[in-house]
Amino acid sequence: AYMKANYPVEFLAASMTLDAGNTDKLAEFRAEAQRLGIKVMPPSVNRSGVAFEVEGDTIHYSLAALKGVGAQAVEAIVAARGDRLFTDLSDFATRINPRAVNKRVLESLAAAGAFDALDGNRARVFAAVDTMLATAQRAHEDVAVGQSELFGGGSAHMPLALGDVEPWLPAERLQKEFDAVGFFLTG
Repeated sequence: AYMKANYPVEFLAASMTLDAGNTDKLAEFRAEAQRLGIKVMPPSVNRSGVAFEVEGDTIHYSLAALKGVGAQAVEAIVAARGDRLFTDLSDFATRINPRAVNKRVLESLAAAGAFDALDGNRARVFAAVDTMLATAQRAHEDVAVGQSELFGGGSAHMPLALGDVEPWLPAERLQKEFDAVGFFLTG
């Protein structure tokens, strides 16, 4: 009671981290956060981590709490991110380890909106998962054999070839988010 009364944001973030696998409890904690005026930000590959994190009066949703996304995959994403945020999907794909992050993880992240900061069209990101994995595999193999760009640049940034995909309708978007998160986080 003392922690909830004096440190409500930290208390709720710690409680959510403790019950990360129980979506019913997470929904209750989110409702309690809303009641207390605490904002719960949706998951983001540029900001979220393994645990629920606190920034001021805001809780950043954990990537590991999403269905189909494990703590090891999130640790690999956070390690790839390091101190430099991902700039786009191509940057994300070339920096992740394809052995730690699989298709199911990327689909769950896309459905939950974790890539919204990189590309707001979740349907396009969801459709590009195979392309992202192929790019990640190619980049990982190039690093493994020591192959680099001509003249040692490595700075040439090739964007992913994303097709024209119609955005999901609001109801479909919320349903996919519900399937990935376990409750309606943004709707």
